[in-house]
Amino acid sequence: MAPTGTVTATPRKRPRRADPPEHPLSVATDSPFRILVVCTGNICRSPQAERLLIAEFERRGLSGAVEVSSAGVAALVGEPMTEQAAAQTIGYGGNPSGHVARRLADPMVEQADLVLTMERTHRADVVRLVPRASRYAFTLPEFARLAVDLRDSGEAEEPDPAADADRLRALVPQVAAGRGLSLPGAAEHDEVEDPYRQSDEVYARSAAQVATAVSTIVTVLAELSRPSARG
Repeated sequence: MAPTGTVTATPRKRPRRADPPEHPLSVATDSPFRILVVCTGNICRSPQAERLLIAEFERRGLSGAVEVSSAGVAALVGEPMTEQAAAQTIGYGGNPSGHVARRLADPMVEQADLVLTMERTHRADVVRLVPRASRYAFTLPEFARLAVDLRDSGEAEEPDPAADADRLRALVPQVAAGRGLSLPGAAEHDEVEDPYRQSDEVYARSAAQVATAVSTIVTVLAELSRPSARG
């Protein structure tokens, strides 16, 4: 994976965090922590993020607690990842094999604990399908930025001694509570560039954005969800 990085944010005086909104699935369950990744065609960015998230959670010893899937708002249903996206995925340590594009549908959003989109328009599409998803849907770079912000604030709640999936699930509303406390340096910093039908250079740039955000997200979630890692 690419080195852990953070998205540049415009410094602002930090007000006190509001109480995190209750996540609809915040109660303890036996289910895995479900992440849904969304882009347009489900053949480049979202499956790439899906496979890199799987690889990173596995590397952190959390693969049994997490379930990651992807879909597209205008999916090229049945298609594999593009050749360039697959190559970039392999380069960052993911496995693109077996991916089949699928169209975004309401049940996917309803069953997710966290929805990560590549663009703000994708997030809007998700929320139109399931309005309550506004509480747990973010763009990929936005969630990375807000997760780092939560960690650095020192205000993350000490995790309960529950299952890994429940501890990860409990972090989503805490990250969401940070919305509005910091802003990206530019609006486009909260989005991932679309490489479809673009040059290899654009594919490489887009993949680097995905990989950096994924690495940041998994690193911070793993850190904040492990009681032994907190002082």
